[in-house]
Amino acid sequence: MKDPAELMRGDEVIHLTSNLVKIPSENPPGEEEEAAEFVAEFLNGLGFSVEIYEVLPKRPNVVARLKGSESKPVLMFNGHLDVVPAGERSAWSFNPYSGSIRDGRVHGRGSTDMKGGLAAILVAAKTLVEQDFRLKGDLVVSAVMDEESMGLGASSLVDRGYKADMAVIGEPTNLEIQRAHKGTLWLEITTRGVSGHSSRIRSSGKDVPVNAVFKMAKLISALEEHLRNLETRRNDVVGNPTVNVGRIEGGVKVNVVPDFCRVEVDRRLVPGESPEKAKDEIESLLKKLGDADPEFKAEVRIISQREAAEIPEAEKVVTACREAVKAVKGAAKIGGFPATSDMSILVNRGRIPTVILGPGRLEQAHVADEYVDAVQVVDAAKIYAKIAANILG
Repeated sequence: MKDPAELMRGDEVIHLTSNLVKIPSENPPGEEEEAAEFVAEFLNGLGFSVEIYEVLPKRPNVVARLKGSESKPVLMFNGHLDVVPAGERSAWSFNPYSGSIRDGRVHGRGSTDMKGGLAAILVAAKTLVEQDFRLKGDLVVSAVMDEESMGLGASSLVDRGYKADMAVIGEPTNLEIQRAHKGTLWLEITTRGVSGHSSRIRSSGKDVPVNAVFKMAKLISALEEHLRNLETRRNDVVGNPTVNVGRIEGGVKVNVVPDFCRVEVDRRLVPGESPEKAKDEIESLLKKLGDADPEFKAEVRIISQREAAEIPEAEKVVTACREAVKAVKGAAKIGGFPATSDMSILVNRGRIPTVILGPGRLEQAHVADEYVDAVQVVDAAKIYAKIAANILG
């Protein structure tokens, strides 16, 4: 039987990427419905058994299965339907939903993250069907909502009992095999003060205003020092954990002593770290600041948390991906994904050994003038077809 990857039409996956980019599916607010219907119709036309169901109103998941003769093993290709908002149009030099193809690239919001990967998955599946490749195991394609926020789509897959022996997620990895990724703990921390006229501010004393922004400055300095400590810890695959202050707000007017200051903190977790322990460490910083300054008062609220994930390099899915990438690219790199993805849900909750492998570079995700190299999308489709043939054939 011929190698399905060698029979693939590169122009097809490039134009499919463009067509997917042309469907806005921004999250927030959560507009995945049209993209889900597009994917479901494509897979239904290939003879897959397709289920499309709402996780939230008008925010569906798509799960499609192509049965093999023995129904095992089960390989899942996974992608997400949502993209981050395009933001201010003035930041773009072209329409973010044009899906234009030029200079060897597909341009537009979601081209890298991750409609290029999703298109490659779809065309790999189409090639297997058209070439009548005889599968022993089942091929499952899942396209989920809400990866860019809380991972509700992937969580729903697990909650509904969808199973697989292994999975590949098409997030942008520059076609490198990623067997681990960092987790996230997002916190909102608020310091409290006492409002008053700015002319009454004092560095100390009774019955004077207390500046909540000054108090927050102490915490920000402590978090910067905490980052230095985190840099001494290391995971061999994804590197060290980090902490970042991403947003800050406080006060109402320049001549009013602010009685509150609020920051949003992004704590990145490495495999083996729990969100609870990371939160405890930050609360310990707050306690030290409070012990040193009786006027320091702070509150902590969890915005969201997603665990890190890691699988052994010896897993069959890693080996299969390495062989496929080598066959197409000549060499295969194995490492870790610095961002967070639905891998953590599939691995930690679904117990599905999962790798991240897809076209595009992470530096191109979430930016104005986003694009994906067309050759990478074509290579990804070839790699996915080889993975499926090797595992399910």
